[in-house]
Amino acid sequence: MLRTLMAILAIIAFLSIVDVQLSYEHGLGGEILPVLLKDKNATLFVSIQPSVFNPNDDTSYLTIRLTDSKTDAVIEHVTFNVELLKNGERIFNEKLYDDLGNLNIKIISKKSDSIKIEGDKESTNGSWTKKLNSPLTMKGPIFTSGGLYKYHIEIITVNSVENILIKKPKLDGAISIAEKTDHEVTGMDGKKYSVGIMSYYDNINNFLFDSKNNTINYEMPFDWSKQNINQISVVHQEIHIPKTFADMLATKYDITLNNIQLEESNVTIDDYSEDARIVHVILNKNELLEIVNNENESKMHFSIIPSKQVKFPLQANTGNAQFRVGLSWNPPVIHPEQNVSFIIDFDELFSDKKPKTLTYDFVIKQYGSEIFRKKSTGQSNSPTGTNIENHIFPSNSLGPIIISVEKIDGSELASADFVAVVKPVEQPKQIFPIRLLSQTDKNGISNDGKYFVDLTWFPAELSPNEESEFIITLYDKKTTMPIRQAEYDFVILQSDNEVFRKHGIAPAGGSFVDYRFLESNVGSATLQIENINGSSEYAKIPISITPEFPFSSLIIFAVIFSLIPILCTINKKLII
Repeated sequence: MLRTLMAILAIIAFLSIVDVQLSYEHGLGGEILPVLLKDKNATLFVSIQPSVFNPNDDTSYLTIRLTDSKTDAVIEHVTFNVELLKNGERIFNEKLYDDLGNLNIKIISKKSDSIKIEGDKESTNGSWTKKLNSPLTMKGPIFTSGGLYKYHIEIITVNSVENILIKKPKLDGAISIAEKTDHEVTGMDGKKYSVGIMSYYDNINNFLFDSKNNTINYEMPFDWSKQNINQISVVHQEIHIPKTFADMLATKYDITLNNIQLEESNVTIDDYSEDARIVHVILNKNELLEIVNNENESKMHFSIIPSKQVKFPLQANTGNAQFRVGLSWNPPVIHPEQNVSFIIDFDELFSDKKPKTLTYDFVIKQYGSEIFRKKSTGQSNSPTGTNIENHIFPSNSLGPIIISVEKIDGSELASADFVAVVKPVEQPKQIFPIRLLSQTDKNGISNDGKYFVDLTWFPAELSPNEESEFIITLYDKKTTMPIRQAEYDFVILQSDNEVFRKHGIAPAGGSFVDYRFLESNVGSATLQIENINGSSEYAKIPISITPEFPFSSLIIFAVIFSLIPILCTINKKLII
């Protein structure tokens, strides 16, 4: 029996230490790919900003940069052959060069019959490059809509324009430009409503609203090959529902993807970011790989309907089969720094069902540690709402939690566990770059400074154990021109404590800093750009580091809970 117990624990331990490999994936407005050069490992960075399509703004910037994977240093004198495609049709195919290795192309998207390039021709290989005082510019029908843009890039030269690679690396990838489309529907009340769909992957089509069943349907092209899915971080969709559209308002939504019911963890309701309700649908790579085994189509078909199911209370039987424990909480979505009332019901399974006074321990655990414990006295076989425990989660407690009710009626075997998640308060979607005005402090009074600081970061949602890149551009406020050779300090603060500082120089006004947040950084933080251009001026902005919920963690939870009946049986036999 002891060997059986040890084998079970070994399985749990094995699952908990599965190695997580670094991945390079499609991203909203940007992508990072590994490159194998002859004498070194390199990284190709491709991005488009802004990453959300705005029909009223025709200007965007395409950045292509090759860096040394070991030192993060930019590799200079790189010539790229870049082919850009949309929906299988070529947009352009050009040879492009930058002597500093940081290729920044100004894109002006407009309707025309051809693409015009403004720049100089490099004399050695005839590639396009920037002029002395202006960026390389392309004008024409380039980024004329949101969606998925695929690219093929061939690296021709590195370190010197004459250093033509014998084996030229070729890379295929894709970047997404989010786009919101609005669709007029008619409700059961005969009124017109505008339902918006924001797609962060590709353009949607075939939108249909079934007013009889209050169902939203639409499709999106998608390559279900495992090769494509392995390059994807997430597929993110937003359904924007007016708060006056009563037919479509509910506390929960049933959503299917190609007739497969999505889990509740894939759907989040956001009533705070704007006037409309936003229903987020997010699928990660592992979830898509689960679906792909049953998928032969070349599209995603989404169906959204208000659910009639009531989630609360969650219920579980204790290991000694003495009690059925019910748990619900208010508010139904748990956020940090807000009081949460946990309602606990005890139903004694084999008794006369008369109310009975009992004791219990209310325990909250997170990431293997106990963060809260309280001994309480309550009643069993009583109306719901009789036993209430209140708790306020701190800002650094985002992520999965286990809520345990232990030692019920003094029995070590009478306990029940429930899984929940502390979710961050939804923030409005940020469009990059963020422009900040520098400040000066004198005698405790803050005044406007003389610099602008533009900030962009990838990925847009900062998470622990993932490389984040912050792009910084420093401008003179008066001339609005980038400041060459500007020095600065990049600083991250949490709870007024400095957790990271790096001194940098922006050669042409722009620079970047890479940083990997830890699990201990989850929560609120402040990003500051200090000592701008050698002055005492600074700019700051609050940021939020939110945890990811990897598929392996869900497996661990599932295994642990599936083993509870086995462990209980083992304990019972050992006692007997």
